[in-house]
Amino acid sequence: MKILIIDDDIALCALVKRHLEKGGDECECLYDLENISAQVKEVQPDIILLDIGFEGADGVWSLPAIENAAPFASIIFITSHTESSEMVRALKAGGNYYIKKPLNMEELTAIINSQKRNLITHNATIKMGTFTFTPKNQTLSNGEQTILLTAFESKLLNLLAMNQGNTVTRTEIYQHLWKGNDTTAASLNNLVSHLREYFSPETGVEIETIWGAGYKLTVKE
Repeated sequence: MKILIIDDDIALCALVKRHLEKGGDECECLYDLENISAQVKEVQPDIILLDIGFEGADGVWSLPAIENAAPFASIIFITSHTESSEMVRALKAGGNYYIKKPLNMEELTAIINSQKRNLITHNATIKMGTFTFTPKNQTLSNGEQTILLTAFESKLLNLLAMNQGNTVTRTEIYQHLWKGNDTTAASLNNLVSHLREYFSPETGVEIETIWGAGYKLTVKE
C-alpha cells in the first residue's frame, strides 16, 4: 500500500515513515498544505495520515481538495488536539479515523491494517458488460477508449457497481458522495446523466431510475 503522511512535524514524519516502511508499505511525506490537491494527485496514495494543525492552514478544511485528488484514499487524522469537538469535526468532514498524539505505533499499525482490508476492492477492476472500471485510477475502458472520470463520477459508479442489481437510495448516495453536506438534486441528476452517456445500449450496462427511491445498476450478460 502507498501511504502519504501530511504533517509539519518533520521528525514525526520521518519516524512514522521508517516504522511503516519496515512493514513493507511505500511512504511519502508532505510538510504543508500548499497546492495539496496537485501533490496528492501526483502521489495517488491508498491511505493518508493527515495532521489538523498547520501554520495558517487547517487539515480538515483541506479535506475536500484532498478527496477530490484521491477519492478512494482512507483518511486517518493524526493530531495533538484533544478536544472531542475536534474529533467530531474531523470525522464529520469525512475522516475514517482520528488518532491523538503522541502516536502509539501499535495502534497506528492496527488501524492502517484495518483500512487496508477495506481498500482491497478499490484497487481491483470491475467488469461491467464491455467495460472495465478501475476505481482507484478513476478510469472506465471499453478496450478501445479509456475515459477519465471525475472524482464524483468515480465514487458514484463504484457505489452502484458494488451494489449491482440492487437499488441504492438517493439518501445513501448523498451521504456517500457529499457526507451529509448541503447539495441539490440537480447535482446528483447531472452525475447520473454523465455516467449514462458513457454506456450505449449495446454495452449491456444500464443505470435505472427507481422512482421515489434511487438508482440501480444492471448489467446484461
